[in-house]
Amino acid sequence: MAVHTSPARNLLTNSIIPVLLILCAALSFGLTFAPCYSSLCVEKFWPYQARIHIALYYTLLASIALFLAARVVSKPVRQWSSTHLSTAIVPLVGKRLSVGGLLLFVWVAAFTFGSIGYWYPAENSYWTARGEKANWPQYMYRITWTGVTGHWCDILMGLVILPVGRQSILGQVFGLHVSTLLFAHKVLAYSLCIAALVHGLIYYSFVAAWVSIVSTNIMYQFIPDNPTLTWREAGVKGPYSWFTLPTGAISGIVLIPIMVITSLPVLRRINYNTFYYIHVVFATAVIVLVSLHASTSFYFLLPGLILWLADWAWRVRNALGRKVEVRVQNAGNGWYRITLPAKEAELEKGDSAANMEATPDPLSTYYVNMPSVSRLQIHPFTAAAIGHSSSPPVLLFQKGPERKKAKQRDREWTWKLGALVDVNKEEAAPIPYPKARFEGPYTPKVPDLYAADHILAVVGGTGITGALCIANWWAAKYSSLPAQTKSFRLVWTIRDRATAQVEEVQQLQALMRGAANMEFHVHVSSSEGRLDAEEEVRGFVGPKEGARQGRVWVYVSGPEGLLAGVETACVKEEKELSRGERSGGMVSGLEWYVARWSL
Repeated sequence: MAVHTSPARNLLTNSIIPVLLILCAALSFGLTFAPCYSSLCVEKFWPYQARIHIALYYTLLASIALFLAARVVSKPVRQWSSTHLSTAIVPLVGKRLSVGGLLLFVWVAAFTFGSIGYWYPAENSYWTARGEKANWPQYMYRITWTGVTGHWCDILMGLVILPVGRQSILGQVFGLHVSTLLFAHKVLAYSLCIAALVHGLIYYSFVAAWVSIVSTNIMYQFIPDNPTLTWREAGVKGPYSWFTLPTGAISGIVLIPIMVITSLPVLRRINYNTFYYIHVVFATAVIVLVSLHASTSFYFLLPGLILWLADWAWRVRNALGRKVEVRVQNAGNGWYRITLPAKEAELEKGDSAANMEATPDPLSTYYVNMPSVSRLQIHPFTAAAIGHSSSPPVLLFQKGPERKKAKQRDREWTWKLGALVDVNKEEAAPIPYPKARFEGPYTPKVPDLYAADHILAVVGGTGITGALCIANWWAAKYSSLPAQTKSFRLVWTIRDRATAQVEEVQQLQALMRGAANMEFHVHVSSSEGRLDAEEEVRGFVGPKEGARQGRVWVYVSGPEGLLAGVETACVKEEKELSRGERSGGMVSGLEWYVARWSL
């Protein structure tokens, strides 16, 4: 078995979500009775609706947590929620629609738009009375809907800020892949951006009507920076009460749209650092501004804010705050090897001395920052060799694809580090041990991997690294068993056959030659054409003489085209299996894991 955390640590991790929700809900309710320091104190004008709003938001969070927990503890629920409604990819979204994804989308939408039911009557009654007092009721519907749409933003903002990165508690507790969390974050962020723009534009239509009015009485009854106050009331409260409009405009019409635009794939892939640091800096500014904008925004931000601060504190303390020496060398044929210190890896993972001799998890990811290459950029790696007491973790990489502009290419992380190694090699000088910060190992929860009887790994290019770990782990456990009950097949597609000449690959090939139930196939696309992903999956799962028995797990890593092709093939094959169209086979189930780390 792979090394897993202790029961005590598992209990602590799993208890974080319910404890956090209870404490944040209690604190939010309590703060509605305490002095308010936001520019617009919602509970002052609508106390009943504000508390209903808080209660329903935390009910939404709790219900989502229960659903995700059910996926963890119940395999039927997990399989049902992962069922794809169609093999076709939804346009614009770029994803297949699953039962669980659709259910969560509808559930969040129901709570968001359902807030109209308790906010609209209260807001409409309040603003109509204010308008009649000024003898100007005809434009009050605009400010009524400004308030209603603002509370949509409360919910979406609270969900968007929940951390979805590599150390996300959501991923650890609920076994969600980073790409799944990032996709949910993206959908929520786009929804928030639209809601914020609608919220702002409706209010500016009210301001336009207010500006065009000639009646001093009407203008005296409302101030555009905070329409809940008259000019006299604002003068008593001071300039702090005037922050509602500027904080909302800066965050909702400037910062959030900029964050969304720079996160678009076409821009993010050109300059990832710009996207990343705009996200970090602007997100901090938005949190401060919306908390000043309205009190309910702060109450909804509490859970995500606490998790966000805890995540950064952990990263600074355990990785970003210290440097270690790593070994970087040219591995030949376009490959480069980074060797991390074994002792540091064990400390990061938190393994006890008793666990150090056990086999670690076969899927481990590290994030490396090397100041000699880039002071800011952090590069992700799936380990080619997992570290334990007798050997350190090994990371393999190749330089990124060629670009038309040499200057742009040479600034990329892999090219800069590769050039540093190559210069020392050409000068016959010893390769220095550069200082680096690294985070990890991060190990995703993949129970289907450990339950699988047969594994098919389809990888392309540098995607071989994760497959190397899985193959070595599998060989140590099952290489002596008959192929009908346990088998492993690795298909690696590369452009040039020379790419396969790297030590880690050659060692695995030698190991697999002595195992009757393991296969290693190298597909050279320059001479054999493009790999037929559907044929590979169907050939591994489909019925044939000496058919496999048990469950099949497919691992895919590499270029986006390969990921999409294998995933599509798996979806089709799984539907055929579920409909019983493979009566000649003995395979009882099919699961797959797509090593996708970006959107």
